Amino acid sequence: MKSRRFTGGINIIKDRFFSTAVPREKVLLVGNRKNSLEELAELTRTAGGEVEKKTTHSPDNVNPAFYIGRGKLFEVKAELENSSINLVIIDGKLSPAQHRNLEEELETRVIDRNQLILDIFSLHARTKESKLQVEKAQLEYLFSRLTGKGEEMSRLAGGIGTRGPGETKLETDRRRISDRIHRLKQELKDISRTREVQRQDREDPVIALTGYTNAGKSTLLNQITGGDNMVADQLFATLDSTLHKFNLPSGKRAIITDTVGFIRNLPHQLIASFRATLEEITRADIILHIVDGSTEGVDQRINVVEDVLNDLEADPHEEFLIINKIDKISGNKLENLKTRHPDACFISARTGDSVDELLELINSSINQRLSRVSSTIPYNQAGLVEKIHNRGQVEEEEYSQEGISITALVPEDLAKKTHRISGGN
Repeated sequence: MKSRRFTGGINIIKDRFFSTAVPREKVLLVGNRKNSLEELAELTRTAGGEVEKKTTHSPDNVNPAFYIGRGKLFEVKAELENSSINLVIIDGKLSPAQHRNLEEELETRVIDRNQLILDIFSLHARTKESKLQVEKAQLEYLFSRLTGKGEEMSRLAGGIGTRGPGETKLETDRRRISDRIHRLKQELKDISRTREVQRQDREDPVIALTGYTNAGKSTLLNQITGGDNMVADQLFATLDSTLHKFNLPSGKRAIITDTVGFIRNLPHQLIASFRATLEEITRADIILHIVDGSTEGVDQRINVVEDVLNDLEADPHEEFLIINKIDKISGNKLENLKTRHPDACFISARTGDSVDELLELINSSINQRLSRVSSTIPYNQAGLVEKIHNRGQVEEEEYSQEGISITALVPEDLAKKTHRISGGN
């Protein structure tokens, strides 16, 4: 098992679930009766675990010391006896005391929903920025669980909930963890500044793909751009914000960006850590909210994403609700969705069905914000004509001794520049 030591003394165990050094974990899921355990099971499988058993508890019958009631605690303990289960995952947020009490009583490793999601993010982090963001989120989560001045956290490494710095052998105290978090914040600020400079240099309209995790955002991105970005049928396969240029039906260029997906009860540490990446959504001209129409709880997932967008204070010129995976939806359910969401655009990113109509919708939205200019541009400013072709929609163009006479629909900033250079002609 490899490890790397950061300056400041935090020893971080680097291991992967599928490594031969870490056996595949057998998992028992404990959830609230009001929520389906299928999503927690999918999260567990994404992390590489094997769900052996599931059980639910009543939220009205809880013991504050254990998060679940005494009766359910004894039931879980009985399930663990003479079984191969070596991990219990709670579909909720455990306090440090509840976490400790459960492990002592069950004599088995226990993690909560937050730890599981943080672990998946660690597993899927690819770029330097996403790795820094995940490490910061995990250390902030760990920091919040350390109690008592100078108390050390020492846990056996390995398995779900332990990737990255999440559950590691720590030979340091709260101050050193805090120092590491501070350095991570500075590095991420530097990356954010660079991103902001790059953002200011952009001239093309930006369309942001957002939505619940595994809604098909990356598949739609590939369908629109003709790219081959990684597509995986698992939660949080995409953590990094990627930018791609493409041409709209009018021939106008635009930029489309794919971002991390959201989920119910997403740990607030992740929202805070990924804020720089999520800024691509807040700065977009158009947001495409992608929804998996074939899954259960469509409206609940829509509300989860809208709540996060509100928290981020996203304020695009326009937002479109896109119901995806219509190739997997039965006729009755599809008609029901169309009745509930009459303004939505229904597509299949996998087959390409109705994606052309979506592009026309985007094209029309952008054109509504364009201004018409009719000017004669001197030949020594021919670069402006090229920008008009790239960013606008040319209606007429004629060459004469005075210059290039052009009539086009262009963004407001380009319209002002055209009037200034042509002298208002």
